[in-house]
Amino acid sequence: MDRDNLRTVYGHIAAHYGWGPQSRQTIEEMAELTQAINKHWRKFGDDTTDKGNPYYKNIVEEIADVEVCLEQLKALLNCKNQVEDVKIWKVERQLERIRG
Repeated sequence: MDRDNLRTVYGHIAAHYGWGPQSRQTIEEMAELTQAINKHWRKFGDDTTDKGNPYYKNIVEEIADVEVCLEQLKALLNCKNQVEDVKIWKVERQLERIRG
């Protein structure tokens, strides 16, 4: 499957399962990402240079799971553009904070 087809597939999967199951699945996947990050911290601290370690690979997989779920929630709520607008605003705000 190519990346261009993913948007359609996200909507299809989301519509099949619906808001309740997919929102709960998202919560579960976010918890798994949190756990993966914590395990990496315990073993490697802030070192993210060893991309071959199993903790790194687990984080990558869990990020993908969370992003898939978030795409489905955006499809269910029909809010992709709104989310993008808020992301732009938040990034611009953070850049202003960094600039001081």
